[in-house]
Amino acid sequence: MKDANALKRIEKIFPDYFQRFKLPDGAREEFIKVYRACRSGKCDKNSFLPSFEENGCVINPFVDPTDPGQYSLSTFEKPKDVKRFAGVISDMKVPYKIAVGETNPRHGLVQRTRERTKKRTKKRTSHVDWWLYKDASPYEEFEMIVDFEEYFQNYMKERDEK
Repeated sequence: MKDANALKRIEKIFPDYFQRFKLPDGAREEFIKVYRACRSGKCDKNSFLPSFEENGCVINPFVDPTDPGQYSLSTFEKPKDVKRFAGVISDMKVPYKIAVGETNPRHGLVQRTRERTKKRTKKRTSHVDWWLYKDASPYEEFEMIVDFEEYFQNYMKERDEK
């Protein structure tokens, strides 16, 4: 018998709070290899909450409430960027718990943030916004990296050899 989660069809319906903003024109279905900093230390629902839900469904008063990035799940294409992100999250401790996986379109739409913000910022980042459907379980597409520092050193070494 197949895994029940694999058979479960996800409705392509976004959560109610998506009425607060407009999805950017560049949001699309795409498979992208990404990294996610996991607060719970596991690939579970708690570690894969979109920013709005992670913040208790409250928008930061210093941020534009119509900014679509405030409602997405933050992921990164490069391990150096997820490491930097984990370092600025006050409740994440070394060794950081990082998962690697893929943005599967069955869970929602994605966009590389730089595609949307290139005119506003010169900062190059590998941040990928992932707008999840209601009842999505993106953590099913990820696995924890056992030793992120070792993984990161190997990644850098392979990158430098190319």
